Amino acid sequence: MIEHITQTFQNNIYYIQKNHPKLFLKLSALDNAVGNGYYQEKYQLVYENNMFDVLENGTGNYLYDNKSDEYARLVAKSIDFKVEENLFEGFDRENISDEELQKFRDMPSFEHHKSGFAPIIHFTQNHQEKERELKSIDKFIFFGVGLGLHIETIAQKLHSKVYFIVEDDLELFRLSLFTTNYQQLAKSATLIFSVFEDAKEFQESANFFLNNQYYYNHYLKYFSMLNHSEEKRYQFHIALTSQSHTRFFYNSLLTQSMRPLHYIFDNYNFLDDTISFKDLDSKPFLLLAAGPSLEKNMGWLRKNYKKFTIVAVSAIAHTLEKERIVPAIITHLDPFKNATKHFKKIRSIEFFQDTLLFCVARTAQEIVTLFEKKSIFFFESGTNYKKSSLKISAPCIGSASYQLLLKLDVKELYLLGLDLAVDRKTGQTHSQNHQFAKTLNLEMDSKKEELLTYKESLIQVEGNLYDIAFTTPHFKTSLDIINLSSQYYKKEYQHIYNLSDGVKFEDTIPLESKDIILEKENSTQNIFLKNIIEKNSSISLTQDKYEEIVAKLYYTDELIGKIKSIKTLENIKEFVAFIVKKERLKKYELHRVIDTYMRYILSYIFDFYNAKESKTQGEIETLLIQHLLEICNYYKIELKNSIEREKNSARD
Repeated sequence: MIEHITQTFQNNIYYIQKNHPKLFLKLSALDNAVGNGYYQEKYQLVYENNMFDVLENGTGNYLYDNKSDEYARLVAKSIDFKVEENLFEGFDRENISDEELQKFRDMPSFEHHKSGFAPIIHFTQNHQEKERELKSIDKFIFFGVGLGLHIETIAQKLHSKVYFIVEDDLELFRLSLFTTNYQQLAKSATLIFSVFEDAKEFQESANFFLNNQYYYNHYLKYFSMLNHSEEKRYQFHIALTSQSHTRFFYNSLLTQSMRPLHYIFDNYNFLDDTISFKDLDSKPFLLLAAGPSLEKNMGWLRKNYKKFTIVAVSAIAHTLEKERIVPAIITHLDPFKNATKHFKKIRSIEFFQDTLLFCVARTAQEIVTLFEKKSIFFFESGTNYKKSSLKISAPCIGSASYQLLLKLDVKELYLLGLDLAVDRKTGQTHSQNHQFAKTLNLEMDSKKEELLTYKESLIQVEGNLYDIAFTTPHFKTSLDIINLSSQYYKKEYQHIYNLSDGVKFEDTIPLESKDIILEKENSTQNIFLKNIIEKNSSISLTQDKYEEIVAKLYYTDELIGKIKSIKTLENIKEFVAFIVKKERLKKYELHRVIDTYMRYILSYIFDFYNAKESKTQGEIETLLIQHLLEICNYYKIELKNSIEREKNSARD
């Protein structure tokens, strides 16, 4: 037996070293700590009565009470193929009636995201038994490993394609390497480990699991050991409900992906990716966002705003007008027409005649026309048309502005109103004048909610000025992006001071506004700022980028050919593998649109064919192909029209 478990351990270590290097480093660190006497082992692996068990050194208790084999059998027996318990739903519950289906069919193309989903969802509803079992469970989650004996018995029963293995206790997981043959299991399935991970690491692992063969995410079954914390289950629920395709729909990405071309061919300014404010030493920057702490510090802001170069998100422009505070820059990210509500609150746009507008190139025309052309500077987000343009990737204007200022090499940056949390006393989500401001119940325990609400469920995280703060899955998405931005873009010479009474950001300095000591105001910096911006922006396309845009037109025909060749579920998988290639997602806007569409709808299709009752092949694939072709044809026509307009204007 000793020879057998030693060989199993060595095989597992070899497999982990080769395929999971981060986990291997953790195991190596544990071995070194034990070997050097820095860590006292808590457990012993024992073999008694022909069974393995874990002895806890401090208490003398056994993990399995000498019944490990029986435990593994009972656990496997408890796993069923019903869609009732021990599962996560990776989809939005939809109920499409005949009347609703007709309504969406009558709408103009891509006016509503459900126009592309409704026919398929309606079909699955009408051709699927209400009481049913799954034919297969293709992805499975283990919360808690122990010795891993139940992993093998469950795998023998399910034969899943992907396993997510979660264990918080590194030492306990190490013992499982003697008793569970992960190397052998990995020959028939993809193994994704989350061992001894903090919240940030776990989210990355959870997202990796969700992205792997995502068409199997409709129902995600799991087993949780009683001795394993429920915290990771809750964190996984957050990751599941925060997926971008459930919030930013494909139809909006499609229609908005064409707008940058209009602004490019109309000779608007685009910020260059080489622009830098590094040499602006005289005055620090202050980023103002719409969180509750903005109102709390308004008195301080009135007295001190002239000591800063003010950068303000568009949602608070009307507030600054009321306070007679003129920002140097207004930032805007929201591409929807509804965003005009913020600007309609402004009494006189002339108040901002000396203010520059930094906005995403997908911004609605109704907003762009409010400002003088010379004051508008675009950046790209989600598109890749101009080679030299500054590109931002963030889910909200607060996190986008933060990333923008890091990329602009701002040396001294202060943050106010970037709370990404509710007010600790009132539960208020934004400053009172924000159009989406609401008040949440601070007493609600989100961990006990069966349905996690993206914008209303509360999560406890580390606070900035206080120990804890309460955020939402919606805000946390932006928090994660801000932390990633600090990790990838922040330079050593950049100093960031967070004045907000909200969440803590990595690599920033918590500071209360009353403790700030600055020099007197400097009125000349904005002049130098405008000079730098004007010198580091462009209105023209390079010839190679123009040719690349033309090439995208012909590339659409290649995609159309691939779509028409789809006949089976295996063809769909092959098409997904083609679409999600990183280099193609980065280069082609159409890939991102199709990927977003398929992430939402494919789980319905694969679940439809995963019921025990037999299904007729063909009709549902026809509906999918039909809408994919509509997406491609819309893109092709719009792209062709944009190129033709540019040719005609060049002749004129």
